[in-house]
Amino acid sequence: MARPLISSAATVVGVGLVVGALLILGSPGADTIVRAQPDPAPPPSAASDDAQPIDFRHQTHVSDNAIPCQLCHSSARRGPVAGIPSVRRCVECHRTIATNQVEIQKVMTAWEAGEPIRWVRVHDLPDYVRFTHKRHVLAGVECETCHGNVGAMGAARQVSPLTMGWCLDCHQARRATTDCLACHY
Repeated sequence: MARPLISSAATVVGVGLVVGALLILGSPGADTIVRAQPDPAPPPSAASDDAQPIDFRHQTHVSDNAIPCQLCHSSARRGPVAGIPSVRRCVECHRTIATNQVEIQKVMTAWEAGEPIRWVRVHDLPDYVRFTHKRHVLAGVECETCHGNVGAMGAARQVSPLTMGWCLDCHQARRATTDCLACHY
């Protein structure tokens, strides 16, 4: 009886397993295999200064008023996502601060209507990447490492490519794990 030919799907899976095994076992050529293709250029930011529903100025909050990132992005130290602050978080300060400004009035209108602010996502990783802010915050990685100097920004924008090669370079420089399963499902 003739043996069936191996399907192309099986070949792809087999090659993936070999590359994964080389990475896990620390083969000297493993990094070369993973990085055979150059990292693509970072995508243009989804959020320009006028793309967000409210003209939120990071510079005003971070640089001018020295508000730490984790006051508003409090989930960063506790879980996988940094989180976007709720309207309630904004209102806690802005019930009494800068109440006559148009953008603050938009926040108050959303609060009174019980509606969330529909922010445009700026940083987005593929679904197969498992990234957790908590591990990075607890390891002492500063927000600026990945997000740039938000204190000098108006609206948030993506400044780092957030590609696999970029992340691997950082992990290697910090002697953090490069095990595939640390970041991939």
